[in-house]
Amino acid sequence: MRNMEFNEGYRVFNDITRAEKRSNRLVVLSLTFMLFSFLCCTYVVHRVNESAKNNFYLLDSGQKLATVRVKDYKRAIDILCEGHVGIFHELFFGLEPDLGFIKRNIEGKALFMVDRSGMRLYNRLVDQDYYEDIAKSGYSIELEKDSIIIDYSSYPFRFRFIGKQKIERDGETEYRNLVTTGYLMETKSTPNNLNGLKIVRFDVLDNKDLRK
Repeated sequence: MRNMEFNEGYRVFNDITRAEKRSNRLVVLSLTFMLFSFLCCTYVVHRVNESAKNNFYLLDSGQKLATVRVKDYKRAIDILCEGHVGIFHELFFGLEPDLGFIKRNIEGKALFMVDRSGMRLYNRLVDQDYYEDIAKSGYSIELEKDSIIIDYSSYPFRFRFIGKQKIERDGETEYRNLVTTGYLMETKSTPNNLNGLKIVRFDVLDNKDLRK
């Protein structure tokens, strides 16, 4: 009788020991799997971050206008600055005979990319009925960029935009010179200016008609 009780107790003890071993193995396997998952996630995040550092997005009003993969930080700054200047000029000087279109581009976009110097120029053109004349006359003005020169030797960065306005009306085409200057300063990125740059001290140097 005692032997039976002893054997029964031994079997119970062995069952408990085996259960504890299985439980310990499960714990070890779980910890190993968690460690492996953590290392994989860390590696993936690292690769994504490295890839993101090399991807540069040129933005306008929340929309990606261009995606450029770069590894050189200076090249990325150059792309950003040239893109900011180019987009501003396209919005401000590329016009259609539609006052709603003009206001959306200038008041809703371009003026967030420039300081008060841009606002003063816009108000002056409004007072001169410049945009109303374009709408009434049916002018379509397309901006053609020749070059954007930016001086990075001192901050804020001085730039010069050189291009032309192609003016079309009633099947005829005329050209007007467009040379501007200003400075680029870093500013906080906002929903209306995601590039985080602002044009300051903006000035039009030449906007005369070109001879045919």
